[in-house]
Formats: sequence, structure tokens, C-alpha cells
Amino acid sequence: MNLIRLFRPQIPFSAIPKRGIEELWKGGYLDPETPFGQKEKLSTTGYPWPSYLLRQKSFEDLRSLYFSCLKEKNLLLGERWAAYQNHTKPPKHGRLKKVKLTMKRILGVITRREIHQQCIRAKQILKAQEEKEVLETRMFKLKELLNELNFKIKRSKLEDSLAKTGWINTASRIEAEIEEIEMKLQPLRKETLQLRTPNWRYEKKYSDLPGRITWNKDYIPALRNVMRRPFKFY
Repeated sequence: MNLIRLFRPQIPFSAIPKRGIEELWKGGYLDPETPFGQKEKLSTTGYPWPSYLLRQKSFEDLRSLYFSCLKEKNLLLGERWAAYQNHTKPPKHGRLKKVKLTMKRILGVITRREIHQQCIRAKQILKAQEEKEVLETRMFKLKELLNELNFKIKRSKLEDSLAKTGWINTASRIEAEIEEIEMKLQPLRKETLQLRTPNWRYEKKYSDLPGRITWNKDYIPALRNVMRRPFKFY
């Protein structure tokens, strides 16, 4: 038994959890491992991020900064709640206002960028829609003309007449042109009809929690009337 334990591959085990929950108090006033002088140094902050500097950041930088502010906000809310429990004033109470203002400005910058992208996309869709309408009108007229020619060809009883041969050649050219227009219309239809499908950019609101925000009754489990109740056999 000892030999089996000796030659069995040992799995490295770490007693430190890797969930990251210690970041809610690490470096703050509630952290027992940080000395008080370092706490005072870490709590010293400047002004909140201005909007003109946030506009120069990329989306990834803004996302990282937003989640850093979110962790800082949770840390400050924990310190404020601890101060309320002890009936004392929260330390550095102005930091929470600065963090909230920075988060608000980040969301404002992201929203303005999204509105700008939507305007550019709307212009592209409008241009594609105009081109699609021209091709759709042309194809409709060609189909009407093709139906007339097919009716004339079907009604004509002479097999070797010159008019019937011309109608057949014209119908073949119209069919080829209709196929060409159909090939051009496929990407245009896909581009213009995608607004009918729901998009997360228009449904999801910016929040601290992921997922879609709805206030419908069906999305609240406590208010569902169709929930099955457990049967009692006694």
C-alpha cells in the first residue's frame, strides 16, 4: 500500500481559493493584513476620469477600467456598511462618488460610440435598401414581360414562325437576366432584413449583472401562476 502511494502521481493542491472574493476587501480598511500606513496611501485618490480621456481609450481598456471601478465600488460599499454598523463615519467618503462618476462617464462614452456606429450602419442599410428597390422593380417588370412572352409562345400554333423564335430567344435572355438580378439581391436582402431579428445591442441594458433585463411577469419565478406545486400524499 505504501509503494502504491509512493509511485502514484501527486496532484498539486493549493489551500488558497482562486475565486477572487478576497479582492472585495484586499487593500482596503477592512483588510487585516495590510498596514494602516499603506491603507492611507492606497485610499488617496485624485479626480475622477474625465470624458475626453475616456474617449481616447479602446473598448477593451474601457471594459477593464469599468470592472476595476466595479470592484472598487463593491469594496467601498463594504467599508461604508461596516462604518454604519459601528456608527462611525465612512473613511474617505468622497471616493465612492468619484468611482460612480467614472463608471457613469464610461457608460456614456460607450453609448455615444454605439449610437455613432448605429448611424453609420443605418446609412449603409439605407443605401442597400435603395439599390434593392431598384433591382426588385427591374425584376418585377422582367417577370411580367416573361409571363406575356410565355403566354404568346404557348398560344402560337406555328412551330417554325419567325415571331415565335424571337419570343423564345427574348424569354431566354430575360430568364438569364432574372437569375443575375437574383444573385445580386441575395446579399442585399440579407443585409436589409436583419433589422427584423432581435439584436442584443437594442435589448440589453448596461448593468453590473450580465443577461437581459426584463420586467415581465413571466421572468419572475415568484410571480408565476403556472408553477407546479408539490403533491402531498398524506
